[in-house]
Amino acid sequence: MTTVTRTNLKCACGHQGRIVMRENDAPFSRQYEDYSLDGLKGGSFSVLDRFAKWDEVFREMKPVCPQCGSKLTEDNIEI
Repeated sequence: MTTVTRTNLKCACGHQGRIVMRENDAPFSRQYEDYSLDGLKGGSFSVLDRFAKWDEVFREMKPVCPQCGSKLTEDNIEI
């Protein structure tokens, strides 16, 4: 089964987007995490057989606000 988690990000300019993470949480099958962006510019990122940390996710995806062009970091995560 695949679980989807959305993490909201907010730019200083007020624009909001999210990191979408899909992970395989089925028992007895291979662990993976696939990351994509919704409402933001940047890349995608995947890992197999381990869990990614936020610093790695942001480093690999390089999320950018499409409205003002600011680079987003872990500090932009909305709690």
